Amino acid sequence: MQCALCIHHACAQSLTTPFPSSFRNTRANELINGATLAPVFQKIHQRKTVKVMQIGDSHVKGNILPRALGSTLQNYFPRMEFTYYGMNGAWARRFYEQDMISRVAAERPDLVIISFGTNEAHGSTLDERTHAETMRTLTQRIVEQCPGVCFLFTTPPGSYISQRTGSYTTGTGRRKRTHYTTTKVPNANTANVARSIVNFCQSHRMAVWDIFTIAGGATSACTNWRNAGLMNTDCIHYLATGYTLQGKLLGEAIYKAYSGTAVSGSQTRMMHGSTPKEQKPYKTVKGF
Repeated sequence: MQCALCIHHACAQSLTTPFPSSFRNTRANELINGATLAPVFQKIHQRKTVKVMQIGDSHVKGNILPRALGSTLQNYFPRMEFTYYGMNGAWARRFYEQDMISRVAAERPDLVIISFGTNEAHGSTLDERTHAETMRTLTQRIVEQCPGVCFLFTTPPGSYISQRTGSYTTGTGRRKRTHYTTTKVPNANTANVARSIVNFCQSHRMAVWDIFTIAGGATSACTNWRNAGLMNTDCIHYLATGYTLQGKLLGEAIYKAYSGTAVSGSQTRMMHGSTPKEQKPYKTVKGF
């Protein structure tokens, strides 16, 4: 049987998936508060079976992201069992209802990955206090059914909204109609939702993968995904290449937290308490 140190060195070489070269203002791909997943990592170290479940909105429902995540995790942790459940249009509050809690509890997970925020960002306003209460209720009700479970939140990656640019009329009299021209602009509210999720996790000592900041933040995340050709035409969902990249990056970030180090080029540095560095670009998105 391979020793843990040998596995660590073998896997460390593969923790280099970069963003496409067009991405700007990226950060190191790592978890915040990754050390809070210690109970899960301890079971992995002891070669025990670990159960992971991801819940979320349409990004999870679409299958590609969670399948890429599950495949990546199982490459690093062969004894890991991975399941997922997503719902189109879901907000986090939908999943603290009893039918959803029962669905999660039935899997008896050691780790629940909670991936919401895109739909919340498309709401008219964000009340951070209400949003935090939703996340608290969700995690509390899962803990009641799954004592000892750990949590890992993810932030929304970024999306666009339609903004009116003008109007014109057609017809006359009763047939007169007003039409509006629109353009797609980055949804600025995504930054507020991402910040709210990170603040909640910091306050409650839970792990979070802030892909919004990692992929460019308020200045670049939305445009990075779109300019690289990784977004769907609705500018809310992603193409298979985009979801595959996100799933692979999340799996690698989890492994980095497990190993306790982040690999950047030829340097190895401690994960926790480090300052994020810009991620080196990748020449093409092919192959993901």
